[in-house]
Amino acid sequence: MAARNISLRMDEENIDRVDRLASAMGRSRAWVLNQATQRYLEYEEWFVQQVEEGIEEIKRGNTVSNEQVLAEIRQKIEKA
Repeated sequence: MAARNISLRMDEENIDRVDRLASAMGRSRAWVLNQATQRYLEYEEWFVQQVEEGIEEIKRGNTVSNEQVLAEIRQKIEKA
């Protein structure tokens, strides 16, 4: 995929952190920011998917009461 330029506002402290990390890794600022962005997007996409799946489970009635969860935790604690 062809890369495109974007503009990003960032406070000085975070710019310094990115630059220190890039220097320590022998990479460019752009590389560090691209890696950080990719990891952030992967996590957030996963998180949204998990929430959507949870909502669908609730709609199907696949839920467990708080009392059931606490009872299972108590049982596990007693066995430990």
